[in-house]
Amino acid sequence: MNPKKAKEFIPEVAETTGCSVEMVEAVIRFYWEEVRKSLTSLTHSRVHITNLGDFVIKHWKIDEKIKRLEQWEETNKQKGLQQITARFKTAETLFDLKNLVKLIKEEQQRKDFVKLHKKKSK
Repeated sequence: MNPKKAKEFIPEVAETTGCSVEMVEAVIRFYWEEVRKSLTSLTHSRVHITNLGDFVIKHWKIDEKIKRLEQWEETNKQKGLQQITARFKTAETLFDLKNLVKLIKEEQQRKDFVKLHKKKSK
Protein backbone atom coordinates (compact mmCIF):
# COMPACT_ATOMS: atom_id res chain seq x y z
CA MET A 1 0.00 0.00 0.00
CA ASN A 2 1.42 3.35 -1.03
CA PRO A 3 0.25 6.23 1.12
CA LYS A 4 -1.19 9.18 -0.76
CA LYS A 5 0.13 12.66 -0.31
CA ALA A 6 -2.27 15.38 0.78
CA LYS A 7 -2.00 17.22 -2.55
CA GLU A 8 -3.22 14.04 -4.28
CA PHE A 9 -6.28 13.30 -2.17
CA ILE A 10 -7.46 16.78 -1.17
CA PRO A 11 -8.90 17.60 -4.63
CA GLU A 12 -10.58 14.16 -4.74
CA VAL A 13 -12.18 14.68 -1.32
CA ALA A 14 -13.28 18.19 -2.26
CA GLU A 15 -14.90 16.92 -5.42
CA THR A 16 -16.59 13.99 -3.67
CA THR A 17 -17.97 16.10 -0.82
CA GLY A 18 -18.79 19.17 -2.88
CA CYS A 19 -16.67 21.39 -0.62
CA SER A 20 -13.97 23.76 -1.74
CA VAL A 21 -10.36 22.63 -1.76
CA GLU A 22 -9.53 25.34 0.78
CA MET A 23 -12.20 24.02 3.16
CA VAL A 24 -10.87 20.46 2.93
CA GLU A 25 -7.30 21.70 3.50
CA ALA A 26 -8.45 23.70 6.54
CA VAL A 27 -10.25 20.68 8.03
CA ILE A 28 -7.24 18.41 7.51
CA ARG A 29 -4.85 21.00 8.92
CA PHE A 30 -7.09 21.48 11.97
CA TYR A 31 -7.38 17.71 12.52
CA TRP A 32 -3.62 17.13 12.47
CA GLU A 33 -2.96 20.16 14.70
CA GLU A 34 -5.31 18.65 17.28
CA VAL A 35 -3.62 15.26 16.94
CA ARG A 36 -0.23 16.88 17.54
CA LYS A 37 -1.59 18.74 20.58
CA SER A 38 -2.99 15.50 22.00
CA LEU A 39 0.32 13.74 21.51
CA THR A 40 2.41 16.50 23.08
CA SER A 41 0.13 17.91 25.78
CA LEU A 42 0.78 15.16 28.39
CA THR A 43 -2.91 15.00 29.26
CA HIS A 44 -3.67 11.57 27.80
CA SER A 45 -1.81 8.32 28.33
CA ARG A 46 -3.17 6.92 25.07
CA VAL A 47 -4.13 8.64 21.82
CA HIS A 48 -6.08 6.63 19.23
CA ILE A 49 -5.99 7.69 15.60
CA THR A 50 -8.46 5.84 13.41
CA ASN A 51 -6.82 3.67 10.75
CA LEU A 52 -3.40 4.48 12.18
CA GLY A 53 -3.42 2.95 15.68
CA ASP A 54 -2.87 3.78 19.31
CA PHE A 55 0.00 5.88 20.61
CA VAL A 56 0.77 4.97 24.22
CA ILE A 57 3.15 6.73 26.57
CA LYS A 58 5.53 4.29 28.21
CA HIS A 59 5.59 4.58 32.00
CA TRP A 60 9.33 4.03 32.29
CA LYS A 61 9.98 7.02 30.01
CA ILE A 62 7.81 9.18 32.26
CA ASP A 63 9.62 7.94 35.37
CA GLU A 64 13.00 8.80 33.80
CA LYS A 65 11.81 12.25 32.74
CA ILE A 66 10.36 12.99 36.21
CA LYS A 67 13.63 11.97 37.85
CA ARG A 68 15.68 14.21 35.52
CA LEU A 69 13.36 17.19 35.97
CA GLU A 70 13.34 16.84 39.75
CA GLN A 71 17.14 16.74 39.76
CA TRP A 72 17.29 19.80 37.53
CA GLU A 73 14.79 21.61 39.74
CA GLU A 74 16.84 20.78 42.86
CA THR A 75 20.11 22.04 41.37
CA ASN A 76 18.53 25.26 40.11
CA LYS A 77 16.63 26.23 43.27
CA GLN A 78 19.38 28.54 44.42
CA LYS A 79 19.66 30.50 41.19
CA GLY A 80 18.13 33.94 40.91
CA LEU A 81 15.36 35.49 38.89
CA GLN A 82 16.96 34.75 35.55
CA GLN A 83 16.03 31.08 36.01
CA ILE A 84 12.48 31.67 37.26
CA THR A 85 10.86 31.08 33.86
CA ALA A 86 12.76 27.85 33.32
CA ARG A 87 11.91 26.68 36.84
CA PHE A 88 8.24 27.49 36.28
CA LYS A 89 8.18 25.53 33.01
CA THR A 90 9.92 22.62 34.71
CA ALA A 91 7.43 22.65 37.59
CA GLU A 92 4.55 22.74 35.12
CA THR A 93 5.96 19.82 33.13
CA LEU A 94 6.55 17.85 36.33
CA PHE A 95 2.95 18.45 37.38
CA ASP A 96 1.68 17.25 33.98
CA LEU A 97 3.90 14.17 34.05
CA LYS A 98 2.81 13.20 37.57
CA ASN A 99 -0.84 13.55 36.54
CA LEU A 100 -0.11 11.36 33.54
CA VAL A 101 1.39 8.70 35.83
CA LYS A 102 -1.88 8.73 37.81
CA LEU A 103 -3.86 8.30 34.58
CA ILE A 104 -1.70 5.36 33.54
CA LYS A 105 -2.15 3.69 36.95
CA GLU A 106 -5.92 4.18 36.76
CA GLU A 107 -5.97 2.69 33.25
CA GLN A 108 -3.95 -0.30 34.46
CA GLN A 109 -6.33 -0.82 37.38
CA ARG A 110 -9.27 -0.71 34.98
CA LYS A 111 -7.60 -3.29 32.73
CA ASP A 112 -6.86 -5.55 35.69
CA PHE A 113 -10.47 -5.24 36.85
CA VAL A 114 -11.78 -6.19 33.41
CA LYS A 115 -9.41 -9.17 33.18
CA LEU A 116 -10.47 -10.39 36.61
CA HIS A 117 -14.17 -10.22 35.75
CA LYS A 118 -13.65 -11.91 32.39
CA LYS A 119 -11.99 -14.84 34.16
CA LYS A 120 -14.82 -15.09 36.69
CA SER A 121 -17.52 -15.03 34.02
CA LYS A 122 -16.02 -17.97 32.08
